[in-house]
Order: sequence, then structure tokens, then C-alpha cells
Amino acid sequence: MNSRFSNENIEYLISLTLSITASLLIGALIMMANGRSPVVGYGALLRGAFGGRYNIANTFAKMVPLALTGLATAISFRSGIFNIGGEGQLYLGAFAAAYVGITFTALPKGLGIALAIVAGILAGGLYAYVPGLLKVKYKIDEVITTIMLNSVAVLFTSYLVNYPFAPARGKLNGTEIIAKQFHLSRLIRLSTLNTSIFFMGLMALLMYYLMEKTSAGYNFKLVGQNPLFARFGGIDDRRQMIMAMVISGALCGLAGVFEVLGVHYRFLQHISPGYAWDGMLVALIVRNNPIGVIIMSIFFGALKTGSIAMENATSIPSELVLVIQSIIILFIAGERGFKDRFNELKLRRKIKQEAGEGDA
Repeated sequence: MNSRFSNENIEYLISLTLSITASLLIGALIMMANGRSPVVGYGALLRGAFGGRYNIANTFAKMVPLALTGLATAISFRSGIFNIGGEGQLYLGAFAAAYVGITFTALPKGLGIALAIVAGILAGGLYAYVPGLLKVKYKIDEVITTIMLNSVAVLFTSYLVNYPFAPARGKLNGTEIIAKQFHLSRLIRLSTLNTSIFFMGLMALLMYYLMEKTSAGYNFKLVGQNPLFARFGGIDDRRQMIMAMVISGALCGLAGVFEVLGVHYRFLQHISPGYAWDGMLVALIVRNNPIGVIIMSIFFGALKTGSIAMENATSIPSELVLVIQSIIILFIAGERGFKDRFNELKLRRKIKQEAGEGDA
């Protein structure tokens, strides 16, 4: 059993490596078709992502929200309930943290940060609880409800920052700056990398332990694979699904908290450029593996950071990384079909060979 599991992982790792390589080659062909050198382009991308402390710091800063939203996707998808509402949960978590930061200004630093984190986690978790409850109690499709609730959260927070929580001096599409004691410390000068990366690392370890080493993680996986079998085995599949949804929403809310406390120091109307959607892609690519989420988040963070340097150095549009990401998804999505087709052809060849030997 362990050997089979190991072989499956090795096969998928090879498939993923080939998919990434193929996507980069296609990206190189696109550059050449537009009269650009792939060597120069990818060289600039690598330097922009890892060429010095500042660039490395910004790559890992981009990785933090991707990893948290990726882990959020992994826990919900593995449990058979599909949280597509991470973006809305992130927005509400971010606003909750900003509210704490501009309201409870007398709190000392440690207590204030802890309160902001708890507020963001609760906001994201409770917002995810609603579609989870609707799913298990009334059989309402969570994909539809979570997508719709994204818009509700984004528009609601937009109203808040432009009206009741607008800054006193003009409308800047954001709240006032949070109190200084709520600011997470920057680790590298002039970069956005801050101490949230340590919180993220701790959360990644906890999620890995939960999903891979505990009976609760086994229950999540069993419910996701076969809820009817899990129910006959004495597992409350409804409770497991709701729990997974709440944890998923809490992680998305936490991603929003760190954007406020560590990057922008206020809530902005468009605080996320789609982190939850990218985090979902990260989780899908690595099949909801928590360790894979961290590694792929670094890769995606490098693409995002390096693409800006690539555009500045070579005039190659930074949107090329979106093409590369999409091609990786395309290859990964088609992997199962390619494998089934290959096995089918292999089986037909074997049957023909056996038929030929029988005739002889």
C-alpha cells in the first residue's frame, strides 16, 4: 500500500514537472514570436524574483496570502465541500482587522495584534459557515452560494470604506491608517516582507499535522472521498463538512488580516488582486497537499514578483505569467484523461497480442 502510494506521488511529481517545463517552453515560444529573447526574458524574471535580498523578500511576501488561501482551498476541497468564496472571506477578515486597528488604539502591541487576528479569523470563518450550513442542511449548492457571497462581501466592504469608515480628509477608498502598535514588523528594508511569514509557517505546520497526522484529517479525507461510507462508519459527515468550511474561511480571513497589519496598514477597497483565486489554483495543482501548497506558492510568488522586473527589463508584458499559469492548469487538468487514454491503448495492444498468440 505504501509502495503504491509512493509510486503515485512520484508519477504525479513527474507529471507536474513536465507540465511546468512545457508551460515555460510555450512561454518561450510566445516571446520568440514577438521578437523577444526567452533567455533574456526568463533571466530578468529570475533576477526579479531571486536576485538579491529585496527581491527574495518580495517573492516570499507574495507567497504568504497564496499559501494561506491555498491551504484554505485544500482543507475544504479534501473534505468534499467546495469553498469558492475565499475572496469575500479575505475581504471581511481584512476589514475586521482594520476595524480593530482603528478602534482599539489604546491596546498594547501584542494584545492588539492578537485581537485583530482573532477578529479576522472569526469574520472569515463565520462568513464561510453560512454556505456550509446551507449545503448540509438544505442541500443548496455551496459553489453557487460562495461565489455570490464574494460579491456581497466585496461590495459591502466597499460601501463601508467609502461612507461610514471613510477617512476624515477626503475619500481614499480605504480606512484610516491603523494604530502603529498594530503594525507587523518589516523584515527587509523597503520590502513588504513582514513577520506574518512566521505566522503563516506555523499555520502551515498546523494544517499539515491536522490533515496528514490526525484522525480528524482522516475523517475529512474520508468524507470527501465517500460521504455515504463515512456515515456508515460512524462519522458525522455534515459536521465534518461545516468544520472544514469554517477552517477554510478562517484561513482566508487570516490572509486578509496580514494584508492589513503587515502590508497596507489600512483596509483598501481593492485589497486583494485575486489572492484567493490564485490560492485555489495552487491547491488544485498540487492536489490539495499542504506541503505542495507551500512549494507551489513560492513558485507563483516568484512568477508574480519576477514578471514585473521582466516587463521593465525586456518590455515583455507581465501578463505572460498568467498564460504560463493557465497552461500548467490545462496540462494538470488533462493529465487524468491522457493517462486513461494511454492505459486504454496499452490494454488494446495487449489484447491483440494475446489474440495473435492464441491464433498461432
